[in-house]
Amino acid sequence: MNSSSRYIPRRTLLACGSAAAASMFLRPLFAADAGASPTRLLIVHRPCGSRPVDFFPQTGDNTNFTLTPILKPLEKVKDSMVIVNGINCPRDNNWAGDKHAAGMIAMMTGKKPIIPAGTQGVADDNTKFIVGADKSIDQLLLSLVPGLQGTPLGSLQAAAYQPSSVGLSSFKVMSYTGANGGLFPESRPNKFFNHVFGSSLAGLTPTQIAQMRMQQSSVLDFVHKDLARLRGVVPAAQLPKLDAHLEGLNQLDKELLATDKAMACSKPTLGALPNPTGGASKDEAQHLAVAQNQLATIMTAFQCDLARVATFSFAHGNSALRFQDMANEFGELGVPTVHDNDSGHHDLSHQTTDVARQFQSNADQFYCAALSQFLQKMKATPDGDGTLLDNTLVVFMNEVSVGDNHDTNNMPILMFGGKKLKLQTGKHLRFGGRSMNDVWSAVLGAFGAPTAFGDKPYSTGPVASLIG
Repeated sequence: MNSSSRYIPRRTLLACGSAAAASMFLRPLFAADAGASPTRLLIVHRPCGSRPVDFFPQTGDNTNFTLTPILKPLEKVKDSMVIVNGINCPRDNNWAGDKHAAGMIAMMTGKKPIIPAGTQGVADDNTKFIVGADKSIDQLLLSLVPGLQGTPLGSLQAAAYQPSSVGLSSFKVMSYTGANGGLFPESRPNKFFNHVFGSSLAGLTPTQIAQMRMQQSSVLDFVHKDLARLRGVVPAAQLPKLDAHLEGLNQLDKELLATDKAMACSKPTLGALPNPTGGASKDEAQHLAVAQNQLATIMTAFQCDLARVATFSFAHGNSALRFQDMANEFGELGVPTVHDNDSGHHDLSHQTTDVARQFQSNADQFYCAALSQFLQKMKATPDGDGTLLDNTLVVFMNEVSVGDNHDTNNMPILMFGGKKLKLQTGKHLRFGGRSMNDVWSAVLGAFGAPTAFGDKPYSTGPVASLIG
């Protein structure tokens, strides 16, 4: 098929009725056939710190090193990974405000948080009323880089912990459009799925999509007829990808439907609420499954070219998730549970016993295993002349380095993919105390944008050897 025959006239698309819904699948297939898939950005956050001595390899050189137990689940994507050692969070520990919030805001915006005028707690050194003072790196890149623009949704924000979606921005929001312009993440998989795909489904409202779900009807059923009509314009070499892609999306929709039905049929517990004597909360029981669904939706949105920029948080920095009540989820990813303390993750991160420290490492290993599961799927997904992981820069970070003292030196940071940006994968790089602002400056430059980022005291220019 030559390039001219790939053109779909506007009036032809309009005549297809729901072709607007179907057409979202076609753009990335044409791009893939031409070997011209876009570069994407995904920033993933995990909470409560990862002790540097337990996180970073302690022996070996830049290219020959052994992964620590925390990082061991990432062995299968080691060749697509960069361990970024010796990078500090661009903040002063004496700044007023919640330390986890200040760390998150500084890591993403590169600037000192602000306290909005007229808010409460201004005099409180641990106030939660702090927000970003400028655009976060994801929104800055979206505004500066043409190659990240032009998609229906622009950018996506998701989380796997319901408390991350409500309340004050502080430690819950990763993305800012500007001063006090926080973009809250969506933590409900069905709502996130409807936001991503419902907006492209021929004008169906979220209520109509929900009604289809109640009738056990896939939200994709109504586009299949139009996709069949449009198959004739898809490059023949891309037809197997289209079929596989639709099957994967259908499977995701079925899983979300099953989740919705289970939630709707669960009896509420009314009356007195005694202190639980055991068992996981809803967030704890569903944490891994929610994370998997959210990441699957982001991955499919990238494949459909509905967005090229996304942020995802497993949980916020004051997470109350009790991992000892998540034994089934730990076991699913091959991570042992060894702690019998009933503390949530944030409280546990402030304990310094050997047992507590071991369990904190297990929690970090759990998040690395969940991310690895997702990255392996990206790595196995053809995209243009490479894979979806090749064409996506994935940054995995925390808001503090050591939870018990909120240290922000030597932040535990990993990067993956980014082949088109020439990310120096397969390496353990040591930067000796540079700032995250300098890492983001290098990323800006790789995307072809001006490299200035963040507050001057924490910005000395792009780090070398990470990209190029």
